[in-house]
Amino acid sequence: MSSEISVFAPAKINLFLEVTGKRENGYHDLATLFAKLAIGDDIKISAQKADKTEINLKIKGPFGANLKGDKSNLAYKAANAFFEYFGIKAHCDIRLEKNMPLGSGLGAGSSDAAAVINALCQLFNIELNAKRMKDLLQIAAKLGADVPVFLYPETFFKAQGIGEVLTPIKSKIRSPWVIIAYPGEGSDTKEAYTKLAINPQEKILTHISNLNKLVYSIENGSPLQDYAHLIYNKLEDSVLTYKGSVARLKQELIGLGAQYALMSGSGSCVFALVQDEQKAKGIVKEIEKDGRTVFLTHFWRTQV
Repeated sequence: MSSEISVFAPAKINLFLEVTGKRENGYHDLATLFAKLAIGDDIKISAQKADKTEINLKIKGPFGANLKGDKSNLAYKAANAFFEYFGIKAHCDIRLEKNMPLGSGLGAGSSDAAAVINALCQLFNIELNAKRMKDLLQIAAKLGADVPVFLYPETFFKAQGIGEVLTPIKSKIRSPWVIIAYPGEGSDTKEAYTKLAINPQEKILTHISNLNKLVYSIENGSPLQDYAHLIYNKLEDSVLTYKGSVARLKQELIGLGAQYALMSGSGSCVFALVQDEQKAKGIVKEIEKDGRTVFLTHFWRTQV
């Protein structure tokens, strides 16, 4: 067997992110809402059984220069974990077109890992029954907290725990235009959490109520103005205090009329939700400067 398939690894934003606690092992408990986007990385992968496993990862694309195609890469780790779990020895070639910036809060590395796992399941005709899917989710979680959500085809997911307790959200909404702006430098997730002070319990409960309202709006196809004020990211409390490029970018977006602007994940990307296409394009034109990278997109697998 030898064939090649192409897979798309969608980026994500967090429409909502509250930190609800910290565990003894240092991990933080979250309540978050993922929204996958119609932008992401592109992967081509081929594999055939062999006497021993050999994984070759080649990386190109606008953000590929600073990535190593070795065992430290999540796409490589995902392929290796797949072969180990299924007891398969294979020669595997992966070509990764890295379109998404690094350290951006868009989950692109996690999405790459999940895309590799899904692609290898196709190449080796692995039937994804309930038990096997549960096992794959455990493999994915070991690779990274954001990897499991990308194994699924749905666009919206509510996540709890450290991000591994996932609930798909059925959506009827028409997607607004989503502006994704990268300030030209990444943000470190560990630093974001280290410098974070967790909200009082009463405030957390209020925010969780807002998350539930946000989920309800998406499920019921509410217009942007009915739910956009509910978007929230607790990690802004830490990151915006020391990452000036992110803070300036958010304020500039708001100043240009992007009323609903928010940092995604632990940064450094800031996104804005805009209903009017021409207004969104105008904002994009204004902020494409100072080494920034800007995308205009929409939620994955939704109409605009």
